[in-house]
Parts: sequence; structure tokens; C-alpha cells
Amino acid sequence: MSIGSGYRGAWGKGIAVFLAAAGCFLLRGLPSRVTALAARPPLLAFVAEDRSPAGMELLKPASGVWPLSSFLEDEGGETDPAYRVWLAERDAGAAEAAKGTVTEAGAAAGDAPGQETAGTGEADGGEAAAGGEAPAESGSPAAGPGTAGEAVQASGEPAMAATEVRGTLYTAEQLADFEFVKKTFFYVHKSTTVYPEQLDASVLLGKDMTLPESGEPQVLLFHTHGSEAFSDSEEGNPDMTVVGVGNYLAELLETQYGIRVIHNTEVFPYSDSYSLALDMVERTLAEHPSIQVTIDLHRDSGGHDVVDVNGKPTAPIMLFNGMCQTPDGPLEDVENPYLLDNLAFNFQMKLKGEAYYPGLMLRTFLKAYRYNQHVLPRATLIEVGTENNTFEEARNAMEPLADLLYKVLRGK
Repeated sequence: MSIGSGYRGAWGKGIAVFLAAAGCFLLRGLPSRVTALAARPPLLAFVAEDRSPAGMELLKPASGVWPLSSFLEDEGGETDPAYRVWLAERDAGAAEAAKGTVTEAGAAAGDAPGQETAGTGEADGGEAAAGGEAPAESGSPAAGPGTAGEAVQASGEPAMAATEVRGTLYTAEQLADFEFVKKTFFYVHKSTTVYPEQLDASVLLGKDMTLPESGEPQVLLFHTHGSEAFSDSEEGNPDMTVVGVGNYLAELLETQYGIRVIHNTEVFPYSDSYSLALDMVERTLAEHPSIQVTIDLHRDSGGHDVVDVNGKPTAPIMLFNGMCQTPDGPLEDVENPYLLDNLAFNFQMKLKGEAYYPGLMLRTFLKAYRYNQHVLPRATLIEVGTENNTFEEARNAMEPLADLLYKVLRGK
């Protein structure tokens, strides 16, 4: 054998050993590397999602770290944060492109596009309780309102009211599409269903939710779960719970917008909270017949999302409707004569929120039960932030929320 052939043999063996070692190294961490690649918004997962659903199945990693199947939008499953960012960026681009298209109905309501993310809110916390209600989460008491009519600008517009539409207004064609409205503005929990006649945008936007100015109380603010707290709440300090957040909302409505509020800070036992809250609401309405709005303010549970509103870190807001029906039909003995009015009140607020405060409002959550929304046409349940948001982030959310309530109730 020649010297040259010996060198060639050694070279060949060396290359073979190198390739084998490199192959082992690459294969050893392949599942998590594929997952990491797929989790990056511009790359593989979104090409596969758009062009090859079958390809997504082939790319599922064995590691279980954000498998590609979790990128699919499902009924309440977790979604990779990177995918959520990508969705938000995609929708922001679509919203920018659609800007300026207005409808007569949309302009009247200040409509704009919905968000991709929706919390579980009252929905995922329990089965039907006494009276057909279902539990949600947890909060506690604090201090109250100031003097009505303060901080109103010379123009007659409250100082904190947003006057510039920064979101997107929808066309009449979009709002006439039941599937578009349902997917864009609502999250329908598996416990319930919704019918086209219940989400007819022309009907919901045509309902008059305004109230005349009055020196009497018009809003009852309360907390079915008054012990719900936030990530930095001080134990035993009710001023740093959802009721403390409610104190700020009551103050803003009175001092900034001239809307008088009765704020009930009672903390109900969780196991019977909806029944006890209903007793309180009915007593209060009997004592103060001027009240036309009930707001059950809660704190949601889940992730930690923050949006920028006027330069302040702000917890997202989610509106909530009980539908009194399952996919099989209406619930027995759980009726709500104001169901369409409740939907209209939230829908008008949601659209104005997306127009004036894009990014703030999550999709409105729909669930089977009633949640004490049968007491008035303008009855709503509102979730602010989660246990992972700070008290300040939740408190900051009351500033746009007070403005949205003002815009709907005063027809602005």
C-alpha cells in the first residue's frame, strides 16, 4: 500500500468519525431545537400554519415544549406567547390597513377591531350555583367617590375623556357578518352557544343605552368576589384588592364624568356569593330606583398582559355575558328578559374601547349561566387583569373604563 493511499484511508476514517459525532450532537437536541425554531413568529410554524396543516403534525417535537399543535387557536387551550405576539402584530397591521373605513352604525358606536386573546374570567371557575349562577374568582372593600362634576373642561368634555379615534372602524358589511362578529368580538365558552339573532350588530348598536344626566345615583358598583387580589397586594389590606380598584372607578365616574355611584364593598362568602350578591342588588335597587346600571367588577385569572394606555402600564379589560343557554337550548328556570340589552351594553362598550383604546379590551366572554345580569338592561360583569397583574396596572385600567362607560351612557 502506498503512503498516499494510507493518508486517504486515515482522512476517510477521520471524516466519518467527525460526521458521526456531529450527527449525534445535532440529533440529541433536535426536538427542542425544532420547537424553538417553530416558536419564533417569522419562521416555520406560521408558514406551516398557512400552507400545510399536515406539515405541522410532522413537526411536532417529542420534548413537549410548546408543541406546534398548541399554536392552533382552540377553545381555551394555552397558546405559545410568541404566537400571541405574532397574532397581535398581524392584526395591528390589518387594522392599520383597514383604517378609515367607516359605517353609519360603526361610526355611531365608535367601532374597532377585536383582540385575539380572551381570558377565562367568570367562566372557568365553577358549575351552576344557587339560582342558576356560577362562581368565578376572588377581591375586598375600600373608600369612595368625590364630588360630581369636577374636572370638566370648558368645552363640556370631561378632562380624561378620549377624543381621538386611534383604532379601526368597521364597515357595515363586516358588522352584518355573524361569523365575523362572533370571531372578532366574542369568545364563546363550550358551555353555551350563541345565535345570529343574538349577535345582530344592527340590533345591538340600535339599542339606546344612554341615560340623562341626573343628581341621583345611576350606577351600582359591587363585587361578587370581593376578596380578589393582585400580585403585589398586601395581605389583609382591602384597599389593594379588586374593591380598592372599584373605589377608583367610583371616584372617576363621579369626579370626572358627573355620574353618581353607589359602591357596595361587601365581601360575600365565596360558596354562596352570587345568591348573596343578588339579595344585596335587589335591596339596593328597591331603595334607589334611580339606579339604571349594575357593574359587577372582578379580577380574572391567567397570564400577565399589560397594555400602554396614555403612557401608563394597564391591565386588560374583559366584558362578560351570561347567555342562560347551553348548546342544547335554554337553561330551565334561568331566564333573563334583558339578555339582548345586556349584550348591547357590552357590545357598544367593546366597540368604543377598540376605537379609542386599541389593545385594552379582550374579546367578550360568553358562558351558559346568568350572573345576576337579569336585574337591569344595563347590567354587566367586568374582569380587570389577573392575579399576575399589579394593583397599579388594574387601577390604571379604571381610567379608560370610566371613559367608556361615560361614552356609552352619555352617547358620546
